[in-house]
Amino acid sequence: MFEFTTAERRTDFRVDRGAGLRDALEGLLLHNGIGLDARMRHAISAVVHLAVDAPNGPPEDAEEFLGRLDAAWLLAAWADHDTEMSLLGTLAGGEVPALSWCELMFTTALAPWSSSPAAVHARRIFAAGEPSRPLSAVGDCAMGR
Repeated sequence: MFEFTTAERRTDFRVDRGAGLRDALEGLLLHNGIGLDARMRHAISAVVHLAVDAPNGPPEDAEEFLGRLDAAWLLAAWADHDTEMSLLGTLAGGEVPALSWCELMFTTALAPWSSSPAAVHARRIFAAGEPSRPLSAVGDCAMGR
């Protein structure tokens, strides 16, 4: 799925290559929204944005996405972007950082044992983008190997 967004001039368009991936990943955790307050819904969307829209491009597979849910990786990736650095500071701060909760939720949601329709769909998006890299690496990552 591609989204077209207007750039600075009315005739300039850019393709948002991360739109489908963002939708699928957010759908993993937001598909029913039960038990999530507004703060966590916004945190999930923000974490997905930081990991998918990083300046070096979207992740190629689920393992790379999960690896990006690390504060040090995100700090390095977004070092020259004030808005994202502020967002990251908010997500990584506090007694119970939202970034840590998002990492836990995405790790379990993308794990091979998750059979929810949203998880299956998100794994398919990664698989379609990189058929030569199997998602078995997600199992290794999620199992601590």
